[in-house]
Amino acid sequence: MDQKKCIGLKIELETQAEPQVVPLDRFFDGNDDEGSIGCNLVPHPGIPLFRDTLLGLLQRSDVTAVYALISELDPGDDSWPFTDTVLVAGNIQPEALTQALSALQPDYVTFADPDEIGEFGIHPPVVQGVTAWWD
Repeated sequence: MDQKKCIGLKIELETQAEPQVVPLDRFFDGNDDEGSIGCNLVPHPGIPLFRDTLLGLLQRSDVTAVYALISELDPGDDSWPFTDTVLVAGNIQPEALTQALSALQPDYVTFADPDEIGEFGIHPPVVQGVTAWWD
């Protein structure tokens, strides 16, 4: 884990109101902490597979952006911020996202609540999206 990038991300996220949201490329930059996403998966598929699969969604025509919703900003000095939910912006359908993320074994994939999306403070604003959640 790149400690300097981890500290920088935590400082950046501290300036945001909750819920804190970060683009996935920023979330994974310097991150090799398996406790940061999908931590209850046994065996854990690895951060490289999470990163490549989730960022690979950006190649799809029905996806405009992918964000991590931060559940725990600072789980510890040697820990990356933790997310249990990813927001995939665009008109992708839950069934298509479930299939695309099958190797990552999300527990739940559903349309994001439009009212909740508005609370995230994402710029440009996200109008429609699907969330994937790991227990």
